[in-house]
Amino acid sequence: MFICFSVLVSQPVNAIKVSGLYQGTAPVSDESASKRKPAIKQALIQVLIKLTGDRNIAKSSGINTLTERPERFVQQFRYQQAADQDGQQNQVPFQQLWVQFDETALNDVLRSYGLNVWGKERPSVLVWLAHEGNATRSLVSFEESPEYLTMLEQRASARGISLLFPLLDLEDSSRISVSDVWGGFKEPVLHASKRYQSDVVLTGKLVQILPTLWESQWSVYIDDQEMRWTSQSELPEIVLEEGVDELVDKLATQYANTGSTRTEVIELLVSDINELDEYARTLSYLESLQSVTAVQVKRVTTDEVMFELVSHGGLTAFNQTISLGKTLELVSNSGQLNYRLVAR
Repeated sequence: MFICFSVLVSQPVNAIKVSGLYQGTAPVSDESASKRKPAIKQALIQVLIKLTGDRNIAKSSGINTLTERPERFVQQFRYQQAADQDGQQNQVPFQQLWVQFDETALNDVLRSYGLNVWGKERPSVLVWLAHEGNATRSLVSFEESPEYLTMLEQRASARGISLLFPLLDLEDSSRISVSDVWGGFKEPVLHASKRYQSDVVLTGKLVQILPTLWESQWSVYIDDQEMRWTSQSELPEIVLEEGVDELVDKLATQYANTGSTRTEVIELLVSDINELDEYARTLSYLESLQSVTAVQVKRVTTDEVMFELVSHGGLTAFNQTISLGKTLELVSNSGQLNYRLVAR
């Protein structure tokens, strides 16, 4: 499993198309209808958090009317035995309800509430985590401290984000040290991160400053922005989870909350399309975008295609999604929206 993980993270990743956004789970004591309905509601709230990027969505005004009859959004459900954090079945088994919700129905109702729906294509996040223990500092790896990275992964999954972790091999060690992460030195961190081609770079340092007090300090690099925050708690899992929550809050502000919920018709000129398979690749990509509900071809020339598409969230949401995909590259946004197809 570690070898497979190493192969995965060593590849250039760019944006990640997140799966499971419309799935949620909740514990149940039995399979009766009376226990099923509140479990479905709990699972729906999990899904709403992932779709909107808002961890406090359950407290939003008017959202109660959406969750009063959660069963109307259910596509399928099943009961399954819960697994512990290591993926093993619990010694004292208990059931959980797994629910798949209807994607189209949920998207439509959220937009009718004036809420933005964060698409499936989301920024890839590379995490460098340093830990201080027994008077020594080290970069956290799955080989030596898997529990910390697992805590980060589980919280990120609950928020609809996938995390990536560096290999920490000879190539990484030649470019970055634990002191670079601990000291918050931007240049060596970003230099070492280029290898993984992620959209976002997150660094964190975890330390137990008192017998009953843990602290984590974080820095995130998004485009040309750098943001920092600190979390404290009596438990390491809480400060790690709060670190991820703050990260996703910031990502949602930039990529999900565009400030517009209107539907807009956009004309898009795409150049460097010279072959039939390039045309098919471009059309398939545009149709796959969650914010896009319709795509039509208006004009075809020697190496350009004019597309007309309908987008939820308007031009801002569309441009942000395209910037993550690494399939189309912006050429001009003055007058005519012009992109070029990026070679594979």
